[in-house]
Formats: sequence, C-alpha cells, structure tokens
Amino acid sequence: MQPRIRRRMIALLLPVWLVACGKNPEEKAAEIGKEVDLALGSQRWEQAEKKAQEVLAIAKISDATRDQARLKLEQAKSEQQAKLHYQRFVGAADTDHDTAMAAYRDMAQGSYYRTLAKGEHDRILPSYVADHMEKATSASFNGRCADAKQQLQLVLDVDPQNAKAVELSKKPCTKKAD
Repeated sequence: MQPRIRRRMIALLLPVWLVACGKNPEEKAAEIGKEVDLALGSQRWEQAEKKAQEVLAIAKISDATRDQARLKLEQAKSEQQAKLHYQRFVGAADTDHDTAMAAYRDMAQGSYYRTLAKGEHDRILPSYVADHMEKATSASFNGRCADAKQQLQLVLDVDPQNAKAVELSKKPCTKKAD
C-alpha cells in the first residue's frame, strides 16, 4: 500500500477507532475518582480539588457520580481551609491561647488537621479555661457584668459542662457605682 493511501486511511479511520475505544463517561469518572481518593488520602488537597472538578466536567454522568464528586470537591476545599487554620493554631499555641483556640474552633469537625491539632489543643485547654475563669471572676467581683459574661461565654464555648463557669453564670452580677 502506498504511503499516501495509508495516511489517508488512517486519517479516515482514526476518529472511528478513538470513539470505539473511548471509555464511557461513568468509567472515565470512576478512573478519575480513584485519583481524587488517592489525593485526598495523601493530603494533596489542591490536586484532589482539581481532579474532582474534572469529574464534574464530564458530561452525561449519573447524579450519584456527580454528587460524590461534589462531596469530594467540598472536602478538598474544606481541608485547604483547615490547613490554614491549623497553621495559625500551631503558630499561636505556645504564645497566644486565644488565637490558637479560635483557630482550632474554625477547623471543620472531621478535618484531618483538627485531628492533628487535638493533642496540643487538649494541652492548652486547661490554661485557657483557667485564664478566662480568672478574668470572669475578677470582672464579676468588680461589677463589670458584660466583661464577666463575655469571659464566661469563652469558657462555655470550649467546655459547656464546666461547673465553675456554669455556677458563676448563675450568680447575679451587680454593677458597681462609679
């Protein structure tokens, strides 16, 4: 067969062959979905986000496949945010417990980074609570009721069952005359 005829046949048959050998949308989505799972499992959030978006860009996939891709996309985005909060938490844990506790609170409940920070959070929690209880007690004693309430709320936000905070919140606070 002459090279010119062979090239022409290939040019005519190539599109047909590619369509015949192409994967259906669900298979393609499943293949990319595995890459998303691998990226999520190895904390490569940006890559997981990109791959989940690739799945969502595939036309004619089932609603269930699309829903799964959306969930994984949201997880990747959430973990990217949690990573930023975690970095803030780590940077403040030894010096600024208020900032550290706020950063921990801002991490999503099921986040990889919240789990990573749990031990350090548990280490600083008692001093955070003691500091705010001391401020609440002082404010209450000195008639600064709004300050006392605010300090107690900070304690109750991290330890809703704190007996001392609950007890102090029930005591009347009387503003002192100037």
